[in-house]
Amino acid sequence: MRMAAVAMCFFGTMAAASDQKTALIEQMNRNGCKMTTEQANVQMPELGIDRPTAIKLSREMMAEGIATFAADEETLLLLPPACTS
Repeated sequence: MRMAAVAMCFFGTMAAASDQKTALIEQMNRNGCKMTTEQANVQMPELGIDRPTAIKLSREMMAEGIATFAADEETLLLLPPACTS
């Protein structure tokens, strides 16, 4: 029984992270496939994403090849196929 509870918590956390990544990608599409630090400071809390989670998600997206930082190193760019706007 205890193992099932741990598994449910783990998979619930994974689902929440996936939902947060989806929310971030959708917001970046609304922003023209980018998010500046200034935008992130306002929009991430509105999405329920704290700073450590935002950093984790952006690193995951970069590892997946769907995001990169602009030359200014202050703007996260969303790349195709995730960028649809």
